[in-house]
Amino acid sequence: MAFPLSQRDSSRGVPDAILAGLAGAAAAALGPLAAMAPRGLPVWAILIALIALAGLARRGALGRLQRAMPGTAVVLAFLVLASLSILWSPSPRAGLTVVEIGYIGLGALAGGAWLSSLPGVEARRLTGLFLLGVFAGVLLFAVEAALDFPLHRWWNHVPADVGIAETNVPKRTAVLLCLLVWPAAMALDRAGRRGAAVTLPLIFAGACLLLTSRSAMLGIAAGGVAFALAVWSPRLVRGVLAAVLGVAFTFVLPLVLLFDRVLNLDGADWLFRSARHRVEIWGMAADRALETPILGQGIDASRALEPEGAVSRFGTLTDSLLPLHPHNAFLQIWLELGALGAALALAAALLLLFGTGRMERRLQPFALALFAAALAMASTAYGIWQAWWMGGMLAAGLMLRLAARTPAGGE
Repeated sequence: MAFPLSQRDSSRGVPDAILAGLAGAAAAALGPLAAMAPRGLPVWAILIALIALAGLARRGALGRLQRAMPGTAVVLAFLVLASLSILWSPSPRAGLTVVEIGYIGLGALAGGAWLSSLPGVEARRLTGLFLLGVFAGVLLFAVEAALDFPLHRWWNHVPADVGIAETNVPKRTAVLLCLLVWPAAMALDRAGRRGAAVTLPLIFAGACLLLTSRSAMLGIAAGGVAFALAVWSPRLVRGVLAAVLGVAFTFVLPLVLLFDRVLNLDGADWLFRSARHRVEIWGMAADRALETPILGQGIDASRALEPEGAVSRFGTLTDSLLPLHPHNAFLQIWLELGALGAALALAAALLLLFGTGRMERRLQPFALALFAAALAMASTAYGIWQAWWMGGMLAAGLMLRLAARTPAGGE
């Protein structure tokens, strides 16, 4: 059991049972939560952080937190920079953004340490509950997409005459499930069901074709390619992803200015409208990032930058230059926290990426597929600090850790 009872203190039984019950409920809820209420993931992240800290304390294993010191030090340095940047950020919610980043980081640290400490039997129980939830979420999403999302319309109060597939309502579900299918696939593989492990992402990819979430399509495609290549050579895929990260963080500003100012892709008729609008947004964000290249405009500044006379081809700019964020994580970090923030973020991402090399070789393709999917979607959609999006990436990473902790086959 994850929370063993002491023979000398039977009073510990109730708290241990409560923690085990909460952990099981959290694992089972992930799929349905992603499918119907993605914005509830911040609550899930806080809950899992509290469960993990309580579980480590009950087991006298809080010392495990020290094992992640290199990554923790980088994240703490990033949080210090973000906290200081509140002083010059124009965003009224800059402080709240730092708090949100902080509890996501705590969830990653405590949750990872706690899951690594679980006995195999408890890990298998939680993995089974997680799988049931993901199956339910993917099935619900597929049925909803085929029927024009009746439950999503009801839950989010979307009128029948509104084309819901064009809104962010089902797209949030799509990108979150695009992350969760990879730890679920790893769990199936650990259970000896390799065929089902490969089929699950394919089923989800088919469901994605029923709506217009190009980010989810890109994510599942990137994950699938990374998985296929990593089955052959995980080292090669890690190297490619590391190179992509290095180029993206180092050259994102000149690259987007090339797309916007030189190639004029925001006016290219052969690109679909949303892609052209992305290019324009990137160009505007890059211009502002170059004004403060070392420390940036301040955390969460993306949502509060004044247009200062800028003109858009795709709509009237009102009180904000950008539509909440630049739709590119690398560019957003450069814009808000400058070169220093980009260097710290790159270090954290590389630590995470190369950490996959310590996993069993058979499991590495699933981890690299998840990394590639998240990287692809973070490059094209959503603000990197949106709490539900950070919560989704945290949940996928923790479930990957849980699946890896689960004994293989009949062990």
